[in-house]
Amino acid sequence: MHDAPTNPLDTWSRQVIAQIDAAIAQSAMVDVSAIGKALSQASRWPGCPRVADLSPDGVTPSYRRIVLRTEGERPYEALLILWPAEHVTPIHDHQGLWGLEYVLDGVLEVQSYELLPSPAIHLEPRETIVAGVGDYLTFSTSDYAHRCRNFSKSRQALTLHVYGGSLDSYRSFHADGDAWSCEHHQSAREEVPV
Repeated sequence: MHDAPTNPLDTWSRQVIAQIDAAIAQSAMVDVSAIGKALSQASRWPGCPRVADLSPDGVTPSYRRIVLRTEGERPYEALLILWPAEHVTPIHDHQGLWGLEYVLDGVLEVQSYELLPSPAIHLEPRETIVAGVGDYLTFSTSDYAHRCRNFSKSRQALTLHVYGGSLDSYRSFHADGDAWSCEHHQSAREEVPV
């Protein structure tokens, strides 16, 4: 009897989840930077997905979310996001969840903001990071918002995202002169078996 061949992405995904679980288990409080360190070589692990693996026709009309893991024994969510060329998000938060965003293929530009909730919502620019394959960024405070953009005009990008809970809702922020407006959104999910 022979075992069925395993999907390389399945093997890679299991390794990602095992590393996150181990990093979380080592501390009473989640240390997002420890998760980042545990995953720092994930783009080099066998089976790591690339854009061509998930979008063989090279066309993605809008970004695509592929859930790797939803909340389980340890409360976090892991997913892949496939970004079309030049796709940009609005400035948004993650409703107080900690998070990690890791570039697996392509280049992502991330503009981060400090979210000041009173007396009225206001966002102060923090920094802009251009992240390539193997680069990641983490956030762990509720005063964090950002805008992400696929830096390429012609190539898709692929990123791994890990959030400290189920990202069921978020807020987007829009400048209106000197004031900021806020909209609440439900997070759309596309669950694709991988």
